[in-house]
Amino acid sequence: MPRPARAPAPDSVPAPPGATESAPPQARTYGGIDLNARKAQRREAFLQAGLNLFGTQGYRQATVRQVCREARLTDRYFYESFETLEDLLLAVYHREFDRLQHALVPTLMSSLQARQPIDGIRHGLELVFDMVEDQRVARVCWLEVLGVSARVDAEYSHRVEQFAGLLLMATRLHLPQWTPQPQQARLLGQAMIGVVVQIVTQALLQAAPPCKADRIEAALMVFEGLWMRLQTEVSAPVAIKA
Repeated sequence: MPRPARAPAPDSVPAPPGATESAPPQARTYGGIDLNARKAQRREAFLQAGLNLFGTQGYRQATVRQVCREARLTDRYFYESFETLEDLLLAVYHREFDRLQHALVPTLMSSLQARQPIDGIRHGLELVFDMVEDQRVARVCWLEVLGVSARVDAEYSHRVEQFAGLLLMATRLHLPQWTPQPQQARLLGQAMIGVVVQIVTQALLQAAPPCKADRIEAALMVFEGLWMRLQTEVSAPVAIKA
């Protein structure tokens, strides 16, 4: 015998003409903090935990459970923000370089306005070496990301190209007469980044690394030499073939 049809639930009864729909319920708040803000807080806790662990014991020795313990959160919340530990590594890496880039761009632009390129380079180097005074940041950004996976290698290379492009842009703005071939410019940008990368990396690997001031001066000498070379090139008369 067929079952009788159930009466529609109260909330399924059509609203009378002219009635307006009520607004959807808002996300619950706890302690005055809404859902999105709580998610952001948890994500930040995992980023900090990742920096602490990857920057001390190393990425390859870390586990999701250790990160959760460090963040004082459960793995349920870890997977709310990250699919894998590699995702967390990349997030920490990009966060630190985003901070550097946001500080570096105004410094380079200020030197352009003042027409003092060497001062801009010095201030930029100071920002970089201030960043790596935190050994955790230096280790994550210059050592731990190397050789993890093809994906991480690609992200690392993209960042190198990004900062190389930033230096080349500043160089062209200071020296508009300089018109290198694209391949030459790309290699030069990589070489400038390589100076800094090698100084930072070697300092990480040494038991008694040079002080920050000496590292800045060494890098500055290379950049000053490059700047003098470029100035000479653009000011030299063009040879006319017979």
